[in-house]
Amino acid sequence: MFLLVAAISYNLPLSIINAHFIGIGRQTLIVVEATLMAAGLLLVLSQWRIEMTRWLLMIGMFFALSLVLSQLRLGFDPKSFRDMLMFAVFVMIGMVVPWRDARRVFVALHIAILVVMIIEIAFPTQFGALVNTRDYFISSRGFTAEQLSGDSQLFGATRPDERYLLPWLGWARASSLFLEPLSLGNYVSFAALAMLLFWRDWPTRMQWFMVLSLAVILVGCDGRFAAASAIVILLAAPLLRRLPASLSIFYLPMAVVMARIASTTLQWNPLDDDFPGRIARGMKQLFRLDWTDLFGFSVPTPALADSGIAYLVMSQSLVGVAMLQLFLYLQPTLQRPEQRLYVHATALSFALSILVSISMLSIKTAAFYWFLMGVIIVMPRPPEFVSGGRGWRVGWRGSADIVDDGAAQTVAGCLEQ
Repeated sequence: MFLLVAAISYNLPLSIINAHFIGIGRQTLIVVEATLMAAGLLLVLSQWRIEMTRWLLMIGMFFALSLVLSQLRLGFDPKSFRDMLMFAVFVMIGMVVPWRDARRVFVALHIAILVVMIIEIAFPTQFGALVNTRDYFISSRGFTAEQLSGDSQLFGATRPDERYLLPWLGWARASSLFLEPLSLGNYVSFAALAMLLFWRDWPTRMQWFMVLSLAVILVGCDGRFAAASAIVILLAAPLLRRLPASLSIFYLPMAVVMARIASTTLQWNPLDDDFPGRIARGMKQLFRLDWTDLFGFSVPTPALADSGIAYLVMSQSLVGVAMLQLFLYLQPTLQRPEQRLYVHATALSFALSILVSISMLSIKTAAFYWFLMGVIIVMPRPPEFVSGGRGWRVGWRGSADIVDDGAAQTVAGCLEQ
């Protein structure tokens, strides 16, 4: 679980080092992320289980795709491969973490994110000087000052902007451990989903704390998109629990088609810095790609940051995007309501977010989504009572055994662990 915490929060200490000690360049980030990926692979290989086979195959196929694309591009693009590697690695990391421990680490991360955000809001000038996020992104990501000067999605602590949620508070847009409000908004969407999964495991006081603290984080990041995503997930949850998980493979293509129709029909302005404007800008960039871009001949540039789908297609090719959807969502063995809900909600969040940003391809956002996906995939099956007084049926589908009623509580307790 240390790997999950490090993946989510490593930018904060690096930004402090960059601001006050030594410059953090792009190579440093590559080394940090490569170390996290290597450590994750060593961890899962040391605790191998059969469910990991699918995800190891995914790594192998995307590595093969990267080699093919390197021939077309006349050079290997490690970032494109890393973007796909992290999905599989964090899914497998989640598979070695018990449900109870995953619940605990989620609560601990939630509290840490809340505390850092409160400090950031209470002392915006001091926090901004401590992390100096703008310089960190310029130094480590290769952006220029001109590229960042008008981006209202970043650096809320150092450049207060007009608020949409409770503007009378006068808060700057917070970013907490993530260093950018957009990623904190992505966490809100994830946390709403995680709360649905863990809700029955918490006492009433913890339920109230999680709801109220998540509302505070939502207001802190001022995330309109985060609020809309969380509401959609909460309202759709009863239906998503019943739909086959494999249907989630259609969310991304449907989102692209609907975004294209809406932006064209409603004539959204791609120059506007709001959600419709960002969708219009993303669609403009996507449909500007030619056949060489669609089939992987070109390397994506930072200019595609506002269109995650264009970046994804350009970095992986249409073949790679199709492969990604198949590996992530075509999982017919996931039959439990919690599993169906999580796969659908994750696919929905990914499809909506990728239209307007590349944040779902960053390790600090992808880590918690796919970590919990791994936990969900291998979650234990609860005991099933068999009518007729025979007792309880326990175990996985196809390998169940009957135990007497006297052992039922013991079995249920073991499975809960």
